Amino acid sequence: MAEGTHAQTFRRNVTWQFVGSASQTLLSCLILLLMGRKLNAQGFGEFSIVMAFVYVANLLTEPRMQDVAARQFWNLGRDDAARNNQREFFVDLFAFEAVSKLLPCAALILLSRPLANMAHLPPEVATLIIFSAVGTYFAKLGYGLSMGVLRVLGRSDQFTYCATGELLLRLLLMLALVGFAELTVTNSIVALCLAGIISNALQLGLAARQLGSLKATLRSWRPAVSLARVRQHRRTLLSNIGLSASDLMNKDLDITLLSPMMPSEQIGVYKMAKTIALLTWRAVDPFYIALMPELNRLISMREYARTRQLLYHSSFGLAALAIGLSLAAFVSLAYLGDALLGPAFTDAPGIMVWMLIGVVASAPFVWGHPLAVALNRADVAFVGSLLGSALGLCAFLALTPALGRHGAAIAWTLTLVFGFMFTSMVALRLLKHHKVNIPPS
Repeated sequence: MAEGTHAQTFRRNVTWQFVGSASQTLLSCLILLLMGRKLNAQGFGEFSIVMAFVYVANLLTEPRMQDVAARQFWNLGRDDAARNNQREFFVDLFAFEAVSKLLPCAALILLSRPLANMAHLPPEVATLIIFSAVGTYFAKLGYGLSMGVLRVLGRSDQFTYCATGELLLRLLLMLALVGFAELTVTNSIVALCLAGIISNALQLGLAARQLGSLKATLRSWRPAVSLARVRQHRRTLLSNIGLSASDLMNKDLDITLLSPMMPSEQIGVYKMAKTIALLTWRAVDPFYIALMPELNRLISMREYARTRQLLYHSSFGLAALAIGLSLAAFVSLAYLGDALLGPAFTDAPGIMVWMLIGVVASAPFVWGHPLAVALNRADVAFVGSLLGSALGLCAFLALTPALGRHGAAIAWTLTLVFGFMFTSMVALRLLKHHKVNIPPS
């Protein structure tokens, strides 16, 4: 692929990332407002606890296929031969992901009742956990792989359409429930899973279409041969699984830890504050996906000066974006929260401000993870995430008994900031040594 084409692909990915982030943040806010108004703090808390169990379990075996795809398929659009050679590996990765994500699904089904009892939820919630586990399995099967393929081919527009369409469909389903019946915790989860499954199937089909016909590949595919090919990438895959597992404190482990300690309505307020902060972070964090194929290309071509220039500009741009969005989120919730969500969520702004500090401090270092992957050192991101989670867990155990939900928010911020800063600083040092130790070809 020509240099100009690569540059156009990168700019296209970044442009569509902006479009996707803006549209998805807007739709997510509307969904959040609707759920807050109709479920109230207690119902939103029960919904959050159920989905936290599912998300935490899935992170334990999440292989982050978008990272693998960015590294493996970065030159996929170069010629037909490259495209043909990658079809089998696409099927390999899909099969690996199908097996890895089946394990937490089975565990949630078996442990659904003990989990409901632990969180002091009604016995019927166990059925909701089972339904959520199965629905999430099909909604996320192949999601990372298809996302990575579309990104490296410069088809971020298709990924954006699917992701935005999922949120739009979910919102329409919930509005239909409000208009014709009632929005409950149960049908909120049904709408979430149904929209996710439809969107994921469409996105997976679009990615497979970019590769061409897979019929011949599927007929000749053999598990034993596939395992041998996948084994060549075991370091990256195992590092990614470890990274996902070590990222639990950044995600919903705090919700699961709080569930036995607090009533669901208090958790609902905490989760509302965290979700709004995460919407701000969601506008920043996905840029690592847009950076991933470009950094892989620059490192592969030994364009070290341009790599550092990209990191420099990314840091300033993402910092400015995070500051602006964080201020807008805090002011909106502080002044309009009671009117939009109701008085049950009055305490949310005071909790959220601690999390927004973490968003602003972490945004300039989003490039650390894709840089580590480009340098074939995904283990650096794993170590950074693990150390951050360890620090956050210690802070959670120390601060939550004394400060309650505010202590949990501070612990979440420490987890986020330390993980990103450590990964970025180590990856930057590795880039310097990589430049010195590897002569140009």
